[in-house]
Amino acid sequence: MSAVTLADLGARLEKASDVFVFTHEVADGDALGSMVALVLYLRALGKQVYAFVPGRVQASYRFLGTDELLNTIAESDAWEMVHSRNVTCLSADAADVDRLAEWKNLFLAGTDRLVVDHHASNEGFGDAFYVDGTSSSCCEVLLALFTVLGHGPVDARVATALYAGLAADTGSFQYANTTAASLMHAAQLVELGASPEDISRNVNESRPYSTLKLTAASVMDSRLLYSGQVVLAHVTRRMLEEAGCDDEDTEGVTNELRKIAGTRVVIVLKESSDGTVKVSLRGKYGFDVKRIALAFGGGGHVLAAGCTIRGTIQRAEADVLAELDKYI
Repeated sequence: MSAVTLADLGARLEKASDVFVFTHEVADGDALGSMVALVLYLRALGKQVYAFVPGRVQASYRFLGTDELLNTIAESDAWEMVHSRNVTCLSADAADVDRLAEWKNLFLAGTDRLVVDHHASNEGFGDAFYVDGTSSSCCEVLLALFTVLGHGPVDARVATALYAGLAADTGSFQYANTTAASLMHAAQLVELGASPEDISRNVNESRPYSTLKLTAASVMDSRLLYSGQVVLAHVTRRMLEEAGCDDEDTEGVTNELRKIAGTRVVIVLKESSDGTVKVSLRGKYGFDVKRIALAFGGGGHVLAAGCTIRGTIQRAEADVLAELDKYI
């Protein structure tokens, strides 16, 4: 395992004929935008490319072509291919290998295992990795990678996928990770054919009614703690069932809770079907939530992090609040 330059990573991709691309579980807009962009771009270079996304893909990103581009090969066929050919496996936007979930072992079976990411907590895995913790999103890193590869400007579909990911991870260019470079890259992608209006309408104004019901239930469950500095909410299996939602439909909960005035920390505890609790953490006004996630083997960014805790949601809440006590 070694850290490499973006040029080195690109050179290894250039040599590959067969490429599998992977991303993290409960894939968000940046992860899905990265997957779509990689599939389209690498296929345009004449490579055979398949993408593997854990779980179900969010419906709000189907406009990118996720149904036709992601999870399109049977698992048995993928294993046969990785055993019989020299397959390069590339992980994008996953801070550690365990976040690849059910596709982790397939990634590890690759001939050359590469990683590209923007999470500062990513200590590297695979055979070669490139992590730029200063970039707003993995899609922003991929735009730089495609530029390094030097096959000319990306087309409108790739630009749309990259813009969607960049907009997702910056909160439509409202979060603290929005930089002058992010805005310039967004402008570049618009010039290449991305439509901010179409992307915003599809992502933000085309949510299934069921996800709004889930958000409402979780917001009603929420509590203000630490004299209003912290808001904490649950997403239980019962809430998901009653709303008609899956695990991938919880992103809206965190986004709504971060709007509460006076709060510095948002904590959302989500019950998973495998007996674990997914913990989503958001910080405001510079409050570092990554240190809390790291205490439980998770990671992420200073203002957006997460971890997984085995046990009941009540136990996970107690453990997270005990860790938070050290900092607030």
